[in-house]
Amino acid sequence: MTRRNLTALLAAPLWLRGADRVPAIAATRRQAPPAWALLQRRLMRAIEEAAPVYWDAMTERGGTLRRGGKVDDDYESFASWPLFYAIGGSPWILDRSIEAWNGITRQWTERGSLRGEFVRHYDMLHTSEGYVGFQYFALADPHISENVRRARRFAGFYLNEDPEAPNYDPALRLIRSPLNGSAGPQFSADAKYILDYGHASLYPLVERLELGWDRDPVARERIQKLYDDVVLRGDVPMNLAVCGLIAHAALLTGEAKYRQWIVDYTSAWRERIQQNQGILPDNVGLTGKIGEYRRGQWWGGFFGWSGRYSVEMIFNALITAAECALLVTGDAGHLEMLRSQVDMLLARAVMRDGDLLAPYKMSPAGWSDFRPLEPHILSHLWHASLDPADWARLERVREGSKHGPRPYAYADSPEPPAPGAEVWRPDGSLVDWTQIFEDPPHRNQYRHNEPPHLMYLAGRNPDWPVRVLEAEYRQVLRCVARIRDPAWEHRWKSQTVTEKNPVLTTGLAQATMGAPFTGFNGGLLQAVVRYFDDEARRPGLPLDVAALVESIQPRSVVVHLVNLHPAQERTVVMQAGAFGEHRFTTAQPLPEEGPARDVEGKLLRVQLPAGTALRLQLGLRRFANRPSYALPWDG
Repeated sequence: MTRRNLTALLAAPLWLRGADRVPAIAATRRQAPPAWALLQRRLMRAIEEAAPVYWDAMTERGGTLRRGGKVDDDYESFASWPLFYAIGGSPWILDRSIEAWNGITRQWTERGSLRGEFVRHYDMLHTSEGYVGFQYFALADPHISENVRRARRFAGFYLNEDPEAPNYDPALRLIRSPLNGSAGPQFSADAKYILDYGHASLYPLVERLELGWDRDPVARERIQKLYDDVVLRGDVPMNLAVCGLIAHAALLTGEAKYRQWIVDYTSAWRERIQQNQGILPDNVGLTGKIGEYRRGQWWGGFFGWSGRYSVEMIFNALITAAECALLVTGDAGHLEMLRSQVDMLLARAVMRDGDLLAPYKMSPAGWSDFRPLEPHILSHLWHASLDPADWARLERVREGSKHGPRPYAYADSPEPPAPGAEVWRPDGSLVDWTQIFEDPPHRNQYRHNEPPHLMYLAGRNPDWPVRVLEAEYRQVLRCVARIRDPAWEHRWKSQTVTEKNPVLTTGLAQATMGAPFTGFNGGLLQAVVRYFDDEARRPGLPLDVAALVESIQPRSVVVHLVNLHPAQERTVVMQAGAFGEHRFTTAQPLPEEGPARDVEGKLLRVQLPAGTALRLQLGLRRFANRPSYALPWDG
């Protein structure tokens, strides 16, 4: 084959975005489409065919739910829909997700749980879960004025722009309570759920709290008073997850105040880590002192180091905060907040029968509850930094992952745990980082599919693209079967509707954009590339186009694009980063022949004649641009 047939030809810019000229490149090689490309488009079609079945069964006209759960679970029921549209799904999917969000908001406003369309008082674990889908709307369409106003209002509840919501102390850079929202900080709430489920401790003020404490009125009054005074006053690491909402407002508006708030708040927590001998403290009093209401004890707080899901909750918030701080500033130093805590746990890890086990909890006896470290934590750190040293951390954890089960396999019950019931222990299975985890008990557990994607990027799992798309196709079928089975219930009943949702995006986002599973607690999309349909002037892959990110390196990415249509040309605009935060430098068609072409800019226009495919190695300068939700054709 000649050089002319192998290489793509740069064309003159064919359209303009402001004063920036957009280079274009054209494919010339025709070929039968690879299996992954056929599967990808068929999966997208299957999702679009299954979504109306879910919609008709779960909603009434106007978008309200026929059956609800908790406020965050209800919002999660459609959270993936705008992301699917942004990948290339139909406009019907986006329109219905907006309708559902508005309907759910009306329902919960009528029930008194919302003020200004935002939760009045809630912990940031659940608040941040519920608003991930709202953040995805701007990927789909950043010009919905109602949603821009909402983004300003929601962020404003944490910038003290609403006098009824003084959540934040700007002088001390702390959020005043673990329970916060549009009605401000909450300093009193029923203690039973949090204490019985082990989500917080009263130690050292109460050395041991037995189940059933609430049956004695005197004990109940005493414990409730302690809970309000010790647990609900001051800041906790879980509040870091609010950085997703603040960064969302920054990306929509471009206003510096949101960026500065993220820098101020995350810097305060980095300083607390330094003050606490390198360990993130989990409770900070209203005067800014670590352990202020616990006689100086740095652990025991709300969703903190003594909690039932300590590492999961703390690190999900750390991931969101570190990624958002890096995104809005371009300063990789913000990742140290996350990296330092990974190193802190690894420094305390032990080897047992070939397993590298990190401590998940702090107790009066010291570090305890040793389990394998969650791989998605290392995955997010590496995706954010692309630092070889962070990959080495990931490899250390992989090499020490010998036996199953997953870290929280013994902590997945809707009931309060009995003493010792959730201690991690090997179950006889062997860990395989190429294995794809199907049908997880909760949607947030799609994070367990980070390892096989990482192994594909490392060249050790070559059939991953086909297998992950097949797995998601089978999951769509399971969801449809559940929708049609009136007797099917999730064991956590509030999540029954969510777990029937057939609009699945984890594998699609990994394959098409090289994105890790979005941080479940307020995370923004972390994509190395993103796509737009040039002809339709909308986000997402054009019809008949499939995409696969084959390699991610610190200064380059390899993307495979395929036009499956046998007779019609398609044109896709590629963007460097989910928010244009990166910059393309060069484009080299593969197999490599001839010099790479200069394509300096955050956008690249790729013409795909009928039946053609193009593999491109794209040079990248990461975090070279100011991030934004702006569309390529915005003036």
